[in-house]
Amino acid sequence: MSTNGSRPGGDCTDARRGDEQTEGSVCTPAPMEVDAKPNSTSFRYSLNYPSIGQCIVINNKNFDRRTGMNQRNGTDVDAGNVMKVFGQLGYKVKVYNDQTVEQMRQVLTAVSKEDHSCSASFVCVLLSHGDEGVFFGTDASIELKSLTSLFRGDRCKSLVGKPKLFFIQACRGTELDGGIEADSGADGSTTKLPVEADFLYAYSTAPGYYSWRNTMSGSWFIQSLCDMISKYGKELELLHIMTRVNHKVAVEFESASAAPGFDAKKQIPCIVTMLTKEMYFTP
Repeated sequence: MSTNGSRPGGDCTDARRGDEQTEGSVCTPAPMEVDAKPNSTSFRYSLNYPSIGQCIVINNKNFDRRTGMNQRNGTDVDAGNVMKVFGQLGYKVKVYNDQTVEQMRQVLTAVSKEDHSCSASFVCVLLSHGDEGVFFGTDASIELKSLTSLFRGDRCKSLVGKPKLFFIQACRGTELDGGIEADSGADGSTTKLPVEADFLYAYSTAPGYYSWRNTMSGSWFIQSLCDMISKYGKELELLHIMTRVNHKVAVEFESASAAPGFDAKKQIPCIVTMLTKEMYFTP
């Protein structure tokens, strides 16, 4: 009996029609079988390492005048809160301020090439302007995936099987959410893993939308993230914490702006997870 969930036959990709792929060109010739050892699966990431890991923070506030991008007042509050909260969890936090695209690439490439064998996880917090699929350095934009993919399993092997958590405070478009009124009421065995496994991307806003930041108290998302982690980080699993972050942003925040069309707007974070186990910050 097949244990990979497939029916008898080959495994095929869902490629769009017109790619001129014959049935045999993208299908395996026979059903794929997986023999897992009994009781070999743990549904909780191990923290049994000397360190819980690094937390890298990219904090971009001031931008080259030629980009036309505004100064991100309030972002230093975000960076300070992240440094405090993740530091309390035991992460070794490093903050990099006002990074160009090339500097961001160099920082994260260097970190991805380090030996993380003694670390249980990796955290990266990205604070800047953005658009759908892109993140801004102080001089230009870069595809977000080109930064996060540095930590894929085939590129950063000492983090294979460990959670890689990205928290991204940046706009993802120019849509505004006006909101809507609602009624109240380990045994040494080896396993082959997908290179994209064990990532979590926590975006401050849904695809296509602006992301809000208060110039005095910081962004809605990072405020809420740090608040919920400080309250529940030693108690709840990460996705439970992130659900509470979503709730706090959605319910407790609403824009107050003098700019036409920008007042009384709402925001909802977006959590994309490829985690394969439960992530707790404490044993």
